[in-house]
Amino acid sequence: MSELSQSEMDVLVVGAGPTGLTMAAELAARGVGCRIVDKTPVRSGRSRALVIHARSLELLQKMGIADELVTLGRRTLKITPFVGGRPAANLELGDIGVDDTPYPFLLFVSQAETERMLEKHLEGLGVKVERPVELLTFEEDAEGVSARLRHEDGYEENVRTRYVVGADGAHSAVRHALGLSFEGDAYPQDFVLADTKIDWEGEPDRLYFFLSRRGLLALFPLAESYSYRLIAPRPGSLPHGFDDPTLEEFQQLATALSPIPMKLHSPSWLARFRLHHRGVNSYQVGRAFVAGDAAHIHSPAGGQGMNTGIQDAYNLAWKLALVIEGHAPDSFLDSYHEERHPIGQRLLRTTDRMFKVAATRNPLLIALRNFLIPRVLPLVIGERSRRARAFRFVSQLGIKYPDSPIVGEELGGADRAFRRGPAAGHRAPDGPLRLADDRRMVSLFSRLRGTPHQLLLFAGSTADGWSTSGTELHDLLTEYESLLKPHLIVAREHAPKVGTIPAYVDEPGLLHERYGLKGAGYYLIRPDGYVAFRAPGTDLRPVRAYLQRTFASPALIKTQPR
Repeated sequence: MSELSQSEMDVLVVGAGPTGLTMAAELAARGVGCRIVDKTPVRSGRSRALVIHARSLELLQKMGIADELVTLGRRTLKITPFVGGRPAANLELGDIGVDDTPYPFLLFVSQAETERMLEKHLEGLGVKVERPVELLTFEEDAEGVSARLRHEDGYEENVRTRYVVGADGAHSAVRHALGLSFEGDAYPQDFVLADTKIDWEGEPDRLYFFLSRRGLLALFPLAESYSYRLIAPRPGSLPHGFDDPTLEEFQQLATALSPIPMKLHSPSWLARFRLHHRGVNSYQVGRAFVAGDAAHIHSPAGGQGMNTGIQDAYNLAWKLALVIEGHAPDSFLDSYHEERHPIGQRLLRTTDRMFKVAATRNPLLIALRNFLIPRVLPLVIGERSRRARAFRFVSQLGIKYPDSPIVGEELGGADRAFRRGPAAGHRAPDGPLRLADDRRMVSLFSRLRGTPHQLLLFAGSTADGWSTSGTELHDLLTEYESLLKPHLIVAREHAPKVGTIPAYVDEPGLLHERYGLKGAGYYLIRPDGYVAFRAPGTDLRPVRAYLQRTFASPALIKTQPR
């Protein structure tokens, strides 16, 4: 890429919340020239989101910041819902039934901390958030986008960029400029929030939900000991108007709704807010994209909002980088909307249902809810397989893109086990491996960092099949050397090596099993950890055909700097 002046860039990212910071960081990590602007003078110290789910942590692990976030937060797999003053269930989810992720838990950590870590990571890549800088207008032409920015002192700057990404929240200037619909509505209830300390006999690492005919109160653990976030619908009969709540008001709610006596004190944040459920009709218009809250807003049920925004950004960033670097055609970017829009719509529907059940004021629905929860929840968590399904849903590990235009598979000659393995567009699972050279134990995910696609060559108990296909494999890796990074995975200690490809031993055969293989086969894993292509055996012609129809020609790729 040529050097860019201050007013020229490949991507302009608007909005510096978790979505925008993830976008800018991933672009910068791939050598893409970008700027990120935000109209607020300083990064907020408030934390709207509290939960980072396993799927987001896997992506943050690729960025190198997940483990530090885990040390800053509070893990939990304990949930107790009270219905009518009695515990409906004690959800002790220690054996969650999910062992193919490094993060089988909910991580409660302040959004402010998440943003701080992402911004620190971004600055380490040479990019700083520009504040306060506001996007005023932008127009697209055949060559790119012309945008006008306004700085704090009133100076207006004209910039040229190839693409614009709107990660600028629910009131997105990018979305408004594109004229995208934002269909949905506001929930009728007012809600109140308090981040406060509590003196009580509750457990500090447990989620509590108190549901009764009189209302709903949710308690989420914060990182500091005996600190919680309390959220409740505001009783409509109270004459508070549009004022923020007081600690006394929350104490009244806690006394009325919690059967466990509690004394609230030392609040750090008290706020009133409204909830909406809205989504755009398209995530892309020409050279402009929307992501995160600019594309979808919904109730906090399940703690999905920030996580979905981070995953939106990661999905788009690597695709933009490949197109900008000349590795993929412009049409490659269509997959962003085709993959993420259905996820956003499904999220809106799911959180809407969950929220309406929890916050209903209908006496009949309240009675039905209070009758069903104590009876249904024990069934959901009673078996390991059910706990696993529930966790995969909430943690977003179950998200997949089977209908994506940029994934594929060759199942000719595949046995039943391989067909049941992770299909094209599904998330690739983690597993333990041993380095063939020095016998250190590592995880597969720890080997899949970086920007290329990862080619997993499974060999079963012998690597002979890959040795005999050496010329074909060598040619493929040479042609697509800037796009592919190979890994050889064998099921016994002394299998022969294949050239200089890094080799790993899957001694118990667990990873082969998770990928549906007893012998040879291969998986091409996208930078975001989903299966791009798979096939049994060692015939590389199917993956070559996939690469040829999906990406630019090898000759063009080799002329582009990485």
